[in-house]
Amino acid sequence: FVALVFGLNVMVDYHFGAALGILSCGSYLHSTLQGYFGEGVYVPDSRIFAAVIALITTATLCVGVEQGMKKVNGVLVIVKVLIVVVIIAVGSLKMHTENLSPFFPYGFGPVAYTSTTCCFAYIGFGTVANAAEECVDPRRDLPIAITASLAICSALYIAFALVLCGIVPFRNIDPAAPVVDAFGPKYANVPWVAVLVDWGAIIGLYTTLLSGLYSQARMYLAMSRDGLICKALSVVSPRFGTPVRSQLLCGLISVVLAVCFPVNKLVRFLNIGVLLSYTVVCAGVLVLRAENPTLTAVSSSVLTVASILAAVVVELLSDISHTAASPVMMVVLCVLLFAICFVSCIALVCQKYGSPETFACPLCPAVPLFGIIINGYLLAQCHWEAWVRLAGTTLFILAIYVVRVRRALRQPSSTASHCEQLVEVVQ
Repeated sequence: FVALVFGLNVMVDYHFGAALGILSCGSYLHSTLQGYFGEGVYVPDSRIFAAVIALITTATLCVGVEQGMKKVNGVLVIVKVLIVVVIIAVGSLKMHTENLSPFFPYGFGPVAYTSTTCCFAYIGFGTVANAAEECVDPRRDLPIAITASLAICSALYIAFALVLCGIVPFRNIDPAAPVVDAFGPKYANVPWVAVLVDWGAIIGLYTTLLSGLYSQARMYLAMSRDGLICKALSVVSPRFGTPVRSQLLCGLISVVLAVCFPVNKLVRFLNIGVLLSYTVVCAGVLVLRAENPTLTAVSSSVLTVASILAAVVVELLSDISHTAASPVMMVVLCVLLFAICFVSCIALVCQKYGSPETFACPLCPAVPLFGIIINGYLLAQCHWEAWVRLAGTTLFILAIYVVRVRRALRQPSSTASHCEQLVEVVQ
């Protein structure tokens, strides 16, 4: 049941991310074509472009032209990276270093809050992990691919952001078209970069959408094979050799979300499921390698909850301190929560941990502990609507699971063992 809750909550985040990518890709395509044709030619609405792009991509993945699409996707990724490198190189010559000072004009709080949204840009390694069955040597290839993809993406994101803020003072950045405005006549005055930005954005968003929809269908396929969700999604088309039902479901959900929600709502709903799953993964590493897994699981859970609550209390105290004196009870609560975090960390550090023969997380337990604390802090920065979404999704999953248990209990005695397992999990 726990695996089902976390797995489906991650899938919900992926669906919102895919919908956001569809909307952004359609918006860029709409603005680019409108710029080329002018006001005299009718250009369909960006949501129409978004729906068409999603349907074409879903249909392409359903009919099984994956090998060709993988090659095309690889070429597009190379083109996208080259465009980003060119923009960074040209923009670095137009930077004004005084625009980067002060580096944290509003303190670290807004940076942490924004990080809860930006971290969705770093989930590409999830797609890499989903392709484990196709690796020649997964034990060697997966760690290299995941680490390399994260390092390259991080370097490009940081360099791009520095260049943008170096060209345009952060207060004057255009939220609708920041890069186009930065390289326009008002600032850098390099108009040909705007063309690269438009097509680079379209290519980048499309490659992300392609790999995202591909991996989502495989996740549903794996969960269905494991018996966590309905078996219908594990059916592979004998003609195309692809999970057509799972692929159609992913495409349909993404289109519906893209049509029904604006971009600002999609952004608010993002990442809470992914951050929660990352926290569980960090705790899972400790539990699987500890000599006393029960105590480790309890300590990890306490540390996660205490980290989230401590971050929330600190944020409240920071807001209150600007207007009035901090309440004594909140200060005491904050100290208590930090003490609980400290004791939990000590309990986890004092455990003995084994080391698998295959690739394993280095510097255990330091790295997983650091991951739990950081993810807990980021979870506390998520928008309240994201927490409402998480609670609603979890309750829905629980209701579906209870219905499955009741239906299983009505089956003949031949499935009694399966029913007992379901009841035991729910208890």
